[in-house]
Amino acid sequence: MSSPSRSFSPEDLDCLDQDLKRILKGLSQDVDDFLSSQTSPLLDHMDDISDNLDLQVTKLEKLRDQLVQRMEQLKATLKASGFEVEEKEASQGEKKESEQNQHQHHAAKSPKHRLSPPAKVKVQESDGDADSEREVEAEKEDFNTLFG
Repeated sequence: MSSPSRSFSPEDLDCLDQDLKRILKGLSQDVDDFLSSQTSPLLDHMDDISDNLDLQVTKLEKLRDQLVQRMEQLKATLKASGFEVEEKEASQGEKKESEQNQHQHHAAKSPKHRLSPPAKVKVQESDGDADSEREVEAEKEDFNTLFG
């Protein structure tokens, strides 16, 4: 069985060449349209996410500023009522808390430790000043308003 040989004339080849170029151009446009239809919604969604993250950053910065302001007010209130706030004690407390958190994290992962030891709490005795108690309650309410 021999395959029939067909000879193409130059006009036939030009016609086929033109058809292939037209198909390629149409296919290229279809691919571009498809990619555009897929990427545009994705880019819009990414823009929305970026806008939401920017809004969250702004809100968090505002909350941080309010917290700093409340901390300053609390320090002033404590200082006015006779309590001394020392940065050294605060940093030591943070260090102890960090060490305790590391222990709790280790204890939670370790099968030997079922429960972590209770945290040690330092209690300050009241000097009986009713005004400072009201101020502390007001600060608690402000804190709950911010973070509650």
